[in-house]
Amino acid sequence: MAQTRISRRRFLKNLTVTCTYSGLFVHPIAARYAEGTTDKNVASIGKADMEYRLLGRTGLKVSALSFGVMRLTEPAVLFEALDMGINYFDTAHVYQRGNNEKMLGNVLKEYGRKKVFIGTKIPPYSRFLNMSKLDSPSTMEAKMEKSLKRLQTDYVDVLFLHNIKDPAWPAQDDMLRFCQKMKEAGKARYVGISFHSDGELYVNIVNQALKTDAYDVILATLNYKSYHEEIAALRRARSKNVGVIAMKTQAGGYKRGPSAHINPHQAALRWALDLDFVDCAIPGMVNRRQLVENAKVIGMKMGWSDRKTLAVYYDTIKDRYCLRCGTCKSSCIKAVEIPSVHRSLMYWEGYEDFGLGQTTYRRLSTKENALACLSCSTPTCICKYGIQIPERMRHAHTIFV
Repeated sequence: MAQTRISRRRFLKNLTVTCTYSGLFVHPIAARYAEGTTDKNVASIGKADMEYRLLGRTGLKVSALSFGVMRLTEPAVLFEALDMGINYFDTAHVYQRGNNEKMLGNVLKEYGRKKVFIGTKIPPYSRFLNMSKLDSPSTMEAKMEKSLKRLQTDYVDVLFLHNIKDPAWPAQDDMLRFCQKMKEAGKARYVGISFHSDGELYVNIVNQALKTDAYDVILATLNYKSYHEEIAALRRARSKNVGVIAMKTQAGGYKRGPSAHINPHQAALRWALDLDFVDCAIPGMVNRRQLVENAKVIGMKMGWSDRKTLAVYYDTIKDRYCLRCGTCKSSCIKAVEIPSVHRSLMYWEGYEDFGLGQTTYRRLSTKENALACLSCSTPTCICKYGIQIPERMRHAHTIFV
């Protein structure tokens, strides 16, 4: 008996209901309407307007504006992104407890898997409270099988070791064997690493990954407040023909006022895409307004007024936006993971995603989170940029625990 072909409109309706309400730890504020509101000066773009770049030595020709799917719950936005010409989508094994991969898989099954590139990420550890013990290759393979099943595909285009926090991890024998096996089995065309680390650790992770010559792509935090040493490390990676994908490009995504030209978030994205070593950026988008807003910067060049916009924007958020210099960690006698706590707060205050902020915070062990800050009578932590760390740490522990 022939099956009735479901219409895209009905598919979107059914899929939106399924994915929106099946994801755990999704805060109501994050479950936005797919349409959103669009500024009058923001026009949509078509496939002919999209810019494509080679992703390092992979040979994949990816859209400069690619899609960070992590927080998205509305599949209709993915269809519009596809219609715009966006062809690279970033997800992860752990996002929305697997529902993020499921949503992307359902959409691509309808749209056509071979028309797009998928990047997913698998953490090399099973428990966030015990990151010192890496998983065995067999455990990693089991995670990979689960991700492929969710994505409804036999392979991903790029497989990342997720959230690297130690430079030794990418060079660890089991991790190298796992990555090589996935490539030989055809389950991953290329492999890479991703990380949110700061300062010297950031540079060391890149350097150690390059020494192995095993990784085809690096996915890293990069924005207009990144340090020269971090930028130089990524530039060095690209000079070795390793693909570079930028994330966290909008420096927190805090609310901003009206702008005569482009707003701070657009200017920040344009800054990243203007770098000659960046192959694509994957800003996280949760509705149509953000998608169209980001797409508007394609083809633009960074101007003086845009740099001034970014300077003014940073001036309004500098009391809460962590620049990840590492000074605070080295000065804290309690060894609190201060940058990660700041990142949790950013997800809530900037992205307006309480669930993501709380989940990120709760992944920290009791030795890393801000519990010790509650009883610290003589704080030694210092932020050379003026953030009142003791108050921010106590605030984080109060709202997230």
